[in-house]
Amino acid sequence: MPQPAIVLLEHVTFRGPHGPVFPASDWEIQAGQRWAIVGPAGSGKGLLLEGVLGRLPLLAGRLRHPCLEGDPRFPDTVYGVLPPGSLALASMAQHRQLLLDRDFHQLRWHASLTAGRATVDAYLARPLVEGRHPFAVLDESGAERFATARAREIARFRLGELLHRPLPALSNGELHRLLLARALMLDPRLLCLDEPFAGLDDGHRADLLRTLDALSAEGIAVLLATSRPEDLPTGITHLVEVDDHRIVRAGPRHAPPTSPRRVTPPLSLPPMPAATLPPGEPLLDLRDVTVQTGGATLLHHVNWRVQTGEQWVLLGKNGSGKSTLLSLILADHPQVHANHVAVAGRQPGPGYSIWDRKALLGWVAPELDAHYPAHASVLEVVLSGFDGWLGAHRDADPGEEQRALELLRHLDLADQRQTAFGALSTLDRRLVLLARATVHRPSLLLLDEPCQGLDENGRARFLSAVDAVVAALSAGLIFVTHDPGEIPAGADHLLVLDQGRVRYQGLRAGYDPNRVR
Repeated sequence: MPQPAIVLLEHVTFRGPHGPVFPASDWEIQAGQRWAIVGPAGSGKGLLLEGVLGRLPLLAGRLRHPCLEGDPRFPDTVYGVLPPGSLALASMAQHRQLLLDRDFHQLRWHASLTAGRATVDAYLARPLVEGRHPFAVLDESGAERFATARAREIARFRLGELLHRPLPALSNGELHRLLLARALMLDPRLLCLDEPFAGLDDGHRADLLRTLDALSAEGIAVLLATSRPEDLPTGITHLVEVDDHRIVRAGPRHAPPTSPRRVTPPLSLPPMPAATLPPGEPLLDLRDVTVQTGGATLLHHVNWRVQTGEQWVLLGKNGSGKSTLLSLILADHPQVHANHVAVAGRQPGPGYSIWDRKALLGWVAPELDAHYPAHASVLEVVLSGFDGWLGAHRDADPGEEQRALELLRHLDLADQRQTAFGALSTLDRRLVLLARATVHRPSLLLLDEPCQGLDENGRARFLSAVDAVVAALSAGLIFVTHDPGEIPAGADHLLVLDQGRVRYQGLRAGYDPNRVR
């Protein structure tokens, strides 16, 4: 007897945040099929997932989940009330929200305040995973099922060693694994994944691919959305291609989809040299740096010097210590005072604050993207770089505003200077944050996984902008990534971390991953 369809869209039009989306769409996901939603960044892939999950209002047509209609927990087929946990989502939007809930990086300074309620173990408690009201009576009939699912996913995603860790201590890759495990603890009939490979290194990517194969064998349908065709698992059988919030095509997978590759013209900015540093001092000097948290050693005796104008790539797997090292350089980690981490020969201390250090640094990271006030205008975001604040808290002087507008013009963003930051595409938000990191003319740029969530064309344009601003500043660069395919052309030095230890340090041309100390 044929199994019922997983999802059925019958001439559907959804209501999106700014009006109708996916007008008059027909689409069916049959049992046994493995679908992916593909399209360029900003095309509406995430919104289509929300629609499939029943989280967008219908303007026209009918959305059905035939595979669930025989479920005794399914109370109402007319209004689409779905069985609890029957559909689950793990998305980059959840990832960004979790970064917000971590109270940004300031929790690194107040780790004692996160005890208990903010650990991985607490985050995976049944009431939180199932989204229950805090005063609801817990139905103990499902306790054994949940305990089994929880143990299974903790083992599958190797979270056991992280259970005692507070959420602020997790790397982006570890947070990603946590969200995937949490969604699967619901034992969903359909699992939707939005950009599931973003932020994962090759090892964890391979693990996730094996997990997706296992889920198919377990009878769990998986629908994933990605901007990167290279991230499509080989087992995907069908594709729905979207563009401009419309379904362009839905059907069998014939060949890997390719978004039109645009030639990115090289950007050129006029010289805007950074402040002169003390002669003879390295731009960055780390000596025997060791960081320990909760009995775990995150960095082991790291020594590293960056000279003025050098461009470095900081490479390493998820959890290798990259974010911890960067937080020390930014003076956003309490153990900076227990280590020698000097920028331009100075360390934070009496008479030299962290704001003095930040004046020499420019920073871009996914957590900054997630946390920046969405209502701030593009111009306000860039102007905030002069003080290192989030949001505009004083009137800029005419010279500062002129410098910010000139930088936006060179990045082709001047026409959007009054646009709200939250209304921008992912690429444009990253470019605006790059302008913010550059406008005060720092001596060292720190870019932490800045290409996360960008498609191929977006990565090419962003990296071209990085090369242009570094050349204009004559600044040093530390570019953090786990993907060797997203490195700026000018970065010729390499530091490789593995479990908090330096495995290689030197010229990129001399790096052999099979022969490192």
